[in-house]
Amino acid sequence: MSSPTPGTVADRIIDGDLHAADGASLLSWLRGDVQVWDLMNAADRVRRARFADKVHLCSIVNAKEGGCPEDCGFCSQSRHFETHVAPNKFTATDTIVAHSERAGQRGASALGLVTATRGLEQGTKGLQHVVDGVAAVRAAGHTEAHASVGFLDDGAMDELIDAGLTELNHNLESGRSFFETIVSTHTYDERIDTIRRAKSKGLRTCVGGIFGMGEKPEDRVELAEQLRELDVDEVPLNFLVGIDGTKLAKVEPLAPMEMLRIIAAYRLFLPRQNIFIAAGRDHLGQLLPLMFSAGASGMMVGDFLTTPNRGVEDDLAMLRDLGLSAMTCGESRPEMQEDRDAGSTAPPAAFPPPTKRPGGAKLPILA
Repeated sequence: MSSPTPGTVADRIIDGDLHAADGASLLSWLRGDVQVWDLMNAADRVRRARFADKVHLCSIVNAKEGGCPEDCGFCSQSRHFETHVAPNKFTATDTIVAHSERAGQRGASALGLVTATRGLEQGTKGLQHVVDGVAAVRAAGHTEAHASVGFLDDGAMDELIDAGLTELNHNLESGRSFFETIVSTHTYDERIDTIRRAKSKGLRTCVGGIFGMGEKPEDRVELAEQLRELDVDEVPLNFLVGIDGTKLAKVEPLAPMEMLRIIAAYRLFLPRQNIFIAAGRDHLGQLLPLMFSAGASGMMVGDFLTTPNRGVEDDLAMLRDLGLSAMTCGESRPEMQEDRDAGSTAPPAAFPPPTKRPGGAKLPILA
């Protein structure tokens, strides 16, 4: 029996079946068994049914730069590699708030505070710095406060939630089988445990990976299946930027059409989630606007942690030219509507269009 076409899968998704794409179909798509244009056409239909002309923009700030004890092979902030990054202390709270204000002015609805640490424990100065930063961003009201701070114990997570944290980022980076080739200082299960505990406490979860590290299509399928099983809310897709001094410095970037294939395949496999494009999107070159036609529903604006990004004005002009607009801070998030999986394999009754939060000004706190 042949696999359903991408168009047939899109039809089923729009009718409400969030699991219309299975692992075998995803592998076939990622191996190149169907034309990328067919995949993109189907993925774009799903994106428009879910998100209409809205995109999610977010920014990040390096709340603690360099000196990380972990050995992730792609990371310029690991102390295991000699790179252009020098270790620094925690960023001052007023500087973080200034980043949030600038991000909000640029159309971003969230600022992620990122620390180059293994994690944060209750009772430490490091945690207090981040708690203060989250609370200050929350009070200023320019953006939501998100965080990517490594591993957290229950007490530390509770303090961040009390301060106003609405979403935790904790990327899996790759499928389990490939993970140990790029990281040896912690395990895949440690990452999964952190994500599950964040979900149990009501936090939104932002979990994605990096493509182009040498992984195979099967590894990309494995990651997607784990993301679906965890039922995460946002999926950042990063494409490797080789940084001098790191383990993966000499790996060639993926070709633009391969990147679009990955984006489209992930959109069809994870139709509920906000799929946004982060590091490495410049590898798309002249094809950059097509990431939305491939199913992306958001992107990161402003510079990355240790590498530059495209100019924000260029990004905003691109959105205007495409007829797309940024979600506002506090607006209802389509990926958080009531058709989320919640551990059930039964399809929802419908695949509803996006709706706006009345007023759109007040930031929700999930607890």
